[in-house]
Amino acid sequence: MNARIASALLVSLSLAGTAHAGPLQTAPQARLVAVAFDPAARVTETRFDAAGHVAQGYDLLRKGKQAQAVELFDKVIADADRRLAGDLRPRLCRDGGADAPDAVQVDAALCEAHFGKGFALIDLGRGDLAEAELRQASQMAPRNAHFANEYAELFKARRSWERSHELFAHAWSVVDKSTSGPDASVAARALRGMGYTKAAMGQYDEAEALYRQSLQYDARSEVARVELGNIARKKAIGS
Repeated sequence: MNARIASALLVSLSLAGTAHAGPLQTAPQARLVAVAFDPAARVTETRFDAAGHVAQGYDLLRKGKQAQAVELFDKVIADADRRLAGDLRPRLCRDGGADAPDAVQVDAALCEAHFGKGFALIDLGRGDLAEAELRQASQMAPRNAHFANEYAELFKARRSWERSHELFAHAWSVVDKSTSGPDASVAARALRGMGYTKAAMGQYDEAEALYRQSLQYDARSEVARVELGNIARKKAIGS
């Protein structure tokens, strides 16, 4: 507080105490000065709400407002970059990361921000920029099969079959294998992705087996059934 203002408050306290305050009373000015000089009463800086920004960003994605979502995700990323400035260690998410003694553990919201930004950029037709974001999310959360699946889809769209298959296979390797578990749809998608890339490379028997396996996790998948039909026709005509 400015010294002149503090001095004025103390003078005001002295005069008010003499004129109005009894021996057991506290004058209003006394309470004011107490607040002004009590460190515990000072307002502390509000912590940046990364998780809240990510939640809002995903909500905007659902509403088709990708550009606005990117702005929110960028704020989360910028906040982390500011706090970790100069720290060159690899970043791993607390949820979905791998054990690495030389890495710094970061809030899972940061990983979601990179992933959400990549997802939005694809919708905006900027797959060239999306790749770096999806790669970052996947590297920071190597045990997150959902991230790996989305990253694989980017290469599938580019017809980079081997790289796409590699990422779908990684998703399958880390996902929960329970056919009735909460990640059953993620597992099914990884298997369908591997099946698609195998079929694209002409490896129809392997592709068929993967699609049939995917039906154990998502029995109602029309995509799997259609692709199985396509494979059967290609095998019949020898293409």
